[in-house]
Amino acid sequence: MVDLRDKMLIDIYIMEVLMNHSSFANRLYQKDIIDYLDREYNLRVSRNTLAGYVSELREHGYIAGERGIYCVRRFTNIEIKILINSIMYSKAIPGNDIKKIADKLNDMLEPQERSRLRNTYFINNANHTDNEKVCEIVEAIDKAIEKRKKIEITTCGYDIRGNLTEKGKRTVNPYYIVLEKSRYYLICFSGREDIEPRRIDRISEVKILDEKRLEINQIEKYKNQAFSIDKYMKESVYMYSGANERVTLKIKKDNIGDFIDWYGKEYSIVEMEDENVTVSIRANVNAVYFWALQYGRIAEVIRPAALRDMIREGLQEMLLKYEKKT
Repeated sequence: MVDLRDKMLIDIYIMEVLMNHSSFANRLYQKDIIDYLDREYNLRVSRNTLAGYVSELREHGYIAGERGIYCVRRFTNIEIKILINSIMYSKAIPGNDIKKIADKLNDMLEPQERSRLRNTYFINNANHTDNEKVCEIVEAIDKAIEKRKKIEITTCGYDIRGNLTEKGKRTVNPYYIVLEKSRYYLICFSGREDIEPRRIDRISEVKILDEKRLEINQIEKYKNQAFSIDKYMKESVYMYSGANERVTLKIKKDNIGDFIDWYGKEYSIVEMEDENVTVSIRANVNAVYFWALQYGRIAEVIRPAALRDMIREGLQEMLLKYEKKT
């Protein structure tokens, strides 16, 4: 009853039928599976043949159920939906790739759950990267990190018409790939004073070099102090390069949550007042500068003095612009 060329694929066809049509709440019987195999794959099998495959698949944990069979799925429906929702508005992945990935994940849902994703809307122009090679570039960088090799990167940026254009080449020592604020960053060292982050969607080409990379503990700054990627990420909320310093801020108590959203809970309280709390953190100075401009209504930088001066000058420049009549 079974064509020789299909004999090796029967278990795959059975799994596809169960994946597409079964769930814990909607189990299939042998007759149902036989009908689906005939209708969808033009494959006719006997009950005895099917029973043998079902027994083997059950033994290896791919299916379950005695009176009625269903596919054992690696992810629950809610886990798959979380994955789909997580990538739907990702800025790190091109829009076309996001749709393809979402469709594949959607196929992993139990049949009755797939239509419910209509409540989650995909916006094709939701600020997704235009760099169609991001996935390829991430994989190349990952290989270089694994092999501990230097890489030559070709950087790119937008021109005034919104087109990505190449800007130049640079050799860097790659250490980590991180995802921050929905964007991929390469944590690397390019010969400057410190490690720096580079947006991966601003890289158009990667060439893995034969030369071994410089290890982090060989960089002058980290010869006597261990580098921690967790600490680095907490201190660099906007992923700017530059110095990390001790910063003191006065924040409205009612808005402490806005501060924690960005900097976490690793801060020390310096002073408590009726309406304000003064806290101390170690953070990237350039990042705090932009954070303070964004949250100027609820926060004030107290120290360092140089950062206060930088914020004051920035605000004065902004004020001059907005005092002009248009």
